[in-house]
Amino acid sequence: MYKYKILKISQVIDSENEFILKNSEKKLFDLATKKLKKYIQKNVINKKILFICGPGKNGLDGIKTEKLLKSKKSLIYLINKEKDLNLIKLSNQINNCDIIFDCIFGIGLKRKLDKTFLKIINMINSSKKKIISIDIPSGINSDTGGNFGANINADYTLAMGFFKPAHFLLPAKKYIGKLKVINLNLKLPRILKPDINIIKKKIIKNFQLLHQIDINKYDKGHVCVVGGKMAGAARIVAIASRKIGAGLSTISVEKKYLTYYTKSEVGTIVEVFNNSSLYKKNVFVIGPGLGKDFKKKKICKILENIKEPVILDADAISIFEKDRDKFYSILAKKKNVILTPHHGEFCRVFKYNKKMSKIDNCITASKLIKNIIIFKGNDTVVSFPDGKVYVDTESKKSLATAGSGDMLCGMIAGLISQGIRIEDAVLVSIFLQSRISREKNKTIVEDFIELIPKTLNLIKNSN
Repeated sequence: MYKYKILKISQVIDSENEFILKNSEKKLFDLATKKLKKYIQKNVINKKILFICGPGKNGLDGIKTEKLLKSKKSLIYLINKEKDLNLIKLSNQINNCDIIFDCIFGIGLKRKLDKTFLKIINMINSSKKKIISIDIPSGINSDTGGNFGANINADYTLAMGFFKPAHFLLPAKKYIGKLKVINLNLKLPRILKPDINIIKKKIIKNFQLLHQIDINKYDKGHVCVVGGKMAGAARIVAIASRKIGAGLSTISVEKKYLTYYTKSEVGTIVEVFNNSSLYKKNVFVIGPGLGKDFKKKKICKILENIKEPVILDADAISIFEKDRDKFYSILAKKKNVILTPHHGEFCRVFKYNKKMSKIDNCITASKLIKNIIIFKGNDTVVSFPDGKVYVDTESKKSLATAGSGDMLCGMIAGLISQGIRIEDAVLVSIFLQSRISREKNKTIVEDFIELIPKTLNLIKNSN
């Protein structure tokens, strides 16, 4: 269970305090250092190790681990008081080692780094030595993923007990390197608020599409995409929804844009948008390729007059930049709405607090509108109105291509249309898209779409 949970600093402290109450702080340190020793003995063989240890608990972990090793090939450099620092000595020790264990600061750091620590971090980063950070690379804010002026750029990070938000949030994610969690047998806090989870393969393996033998296309659901002048985006949504199993997909557009869709895929229905477009559909996608000239009133009318799930993306979000209160009011009254903004779109309609993490900003916005938000990026965060949060840890940079967000909307809509629970449809689609992004030599969304059925089956049938 601990492998799929992400804990904030306060939650880690609660968990550790519960352990200490039943045992002792010494026993917790002993457990941590024994696990670190075991890791080193298995993974760091015949290497000169330098433990650079700070004044806090992270430094104490390093000191105790080095003593447990009893190795002639390990050294400690203790950074305790500024007057005791000898940067020339530290530089020489760095030059003479093979691997640096970064034990300077852990999750307890709350202040800007002074000039001395900035120099030390720069010295370590520029050494070109392998760096293994204990719990979190020194200098990083464990809750937000930002830093306190500078941070270690680690090759490996050993998360102690639990994963932390910064292990998966940008910009910190770039400096984590290969990540491994060290199990300290700590229990999760009794109350997890927020309850932050990793989107895992088990979600896909457990969900079922229970289609009967006498099923027809209408039973598999009908997806409606409200299109605009950028036809490509709406077409991507429509084809992705059918690739994942929707029975029908319709693009509904204003008459003046109808000619833009003459090259749509033969299996996609294209119709002129009118009142009848809102009937006999199972799920709606509004935003991809919509254009900023689409009237806000029409979006409001759709939201107010249909009971089916709606996915809002791109311009369907940004169009409310100057009318936020109305947007919040409409959404708070309607269930089963999914917003899929990237950072720019999110900031246009919600107040983004830079002092808070992406996770906390997403939670706040989701509670405000009482609906689901998929805050996209290489560190996608999903927040549900009940307070449960998920973070995508699988995504690769190949998803930074035109149309990937449209494909995601299509997959979510396609699963919902088949009767899959909205929460499951969201998580399965995000995980599936991230797995597709791992495919070699696939760089454009047209390639990704073709891989939807194959990748879904591979995951469901894997061990």
